[in-house]
Amino acid sequence: MKERQTSTRERRGRQPARIAEAEIDFGTFTEPLTVSDVAEVSGSGRVRVAIDGVTIGDVTLDFVAEQGIREGKGLSRGEADELLAAVNRTSVLAKALDLLAVRSRSSRDLRIRLRRAGAREEPITWAIERLLAQGYVDDAAYARQVARAKVLSGGVSRRRVVTALRQKGIAADVASAAIESTLADVELDEYGAALAAAEKRLRALQSLEPVKRRQRLYAFLARRGYEGEVIRRVIAELRP
Repeated sequence: MKERQTSTRERRGRQPARIAEAEIDFGTFTEPLTVSDVAEVSGSGRVRVAIDGVTIGDVTLDFVAEQGIREGKGLSRGEADELLAAVNRTSVLAKALDLLAVRSRSSRDLRIRLRRAGAREEPITWAIERLLAQGYVDDAAYARQVARAKVLSGGVSRRRVVTALRQKGIAADVASAAIESTLADVELDEYGAALAAAEKRLRALQSLEPVKRRQRLYAFLARRGYEGEVIRRVIAELRP
């Protein structure tokens, strides 16, 4: 069953809120432990479970179905530990959905964010694999979205788009495929984009000597990812 994304917003520039991992010593409980409450959390796709009157936390609906969790069911300490592990996995999943509610992310970016929030690797992997299977995380679609936005914004080179995708954690082959797909729909005029960027940059270089001006302009365009041939054409056209 698919989880619903929440509307929680995360302020830019701040670290993700820490994930609180539940810790309960079931050695202090008397066996058999008993599920004392099972309540669906409205609109979340999750269920809150209590054992012997102690709220353990939220788990997914499919975990409840698979494990036959119901009010009055007896549990061993080992089964209670499994339930607690599921609660902690679900907390990581909920945090991942909060992050995705802010904006789309690559699987690598999401993993990094969850690590910063204090999640352990095992529940992170479980959450990401679940979100990939459900379509909430789709690196190829995300890469196409970013590539298209970069191309349509103008003033960028193919190499600059690749760099932007790689910085967002997109694998090289996925980035290349995204760019090819984008360019099949949207024409990328690298020369025109470089020329426009150079004309704008030249206004800030007018006080320099011609040789220095050309050097600065060449370096500026190179940093933006334009090939040497394109840069030389631009400089020959503008004669700075």
